[in-house]
Amino acid sequence: GRDLSSISQLKQLFVQAVERVEAGLRQRGIEADVGLLADQRFGQDSLNAATGRGWWVARPVEVQGSRPLAFEHGRSIGSNLLAWPQEQIIKCLVQYHPDDEPMLRLEQEAQIKALYDASKVSGHELLLEIIPPKDHPSSHPDVMVRSLKRLYNLGIYPAWWKIEAQSAQVWQQLDELIQQRDPYCRGVVLLGLNAPVEDLAAGFAEARHSRVCQGFAVGRTIFREPSRAWMAGEIDDAAL
Repeated sequence: GRDLSSISQLKQLFVQAVERVEAGLRQRGIEADVGLLADQRFGQDSLNAATGRGWWVARPVEVQGSRPLAFEHGRSIGSNLLAWPQEQIIKCLVQYHPDDEPMLRLEQEAQIKALYDASKVSGHELLLEIIPPKDHPSSHPDVMVRSLKRLYNLGIYPAWWKIEAQSAQVWQQLDELIQQRDPYCRGVVLLGLNAPVEDLAAGFAEARHSRVCQGFAVGRTIFREPSRAWMAGEIDDAAL
């Protein structure tokens, strides 16, 4: 098998795959934007390769799995952003619930607000990925609408939201909320969370009439198993 140093090569192969998808869409006369998310730790080369093409390119700033939210560069996130290419989008995943214990909720909200303020200074677009903790005792269907409403009330207006699949009713509520509170929002990206293809299809169907849902990021559903096989040496670059 391959070691961790091969992850950078793997992600560059993903960039090549996006190139082929873009070319295939153009050949079919389909106008669609393509893009990717890549981190700095293992994906700097792929970030460099993807930047400057007019793609939608986002990179994460959070410490993976952190709750309360922590940033990879600590409190100096603002100065770090100043070194980013302007077209790269700040992506921040927050395990957030409006009914969190007050001290935890306030700490996370302060971090989100600090990041939003830093993005305004640096001029980068911000994508907030809101995922309610799976083990939270409160799991009412309106949790996503309440989460966005709470963050808007705090003066946080990201260019993009990234959320899990929702019911058609919740999408309608999100349409109304975003139109009312931030009509200049670029939209919502639907995330896949490594869901089976059948579940993704059902989620897409629920979102099909939404005005704010602008696309999807479902990479792990597509590449998780091929990536495992490639890292194990079971398949080569071409098969991947």
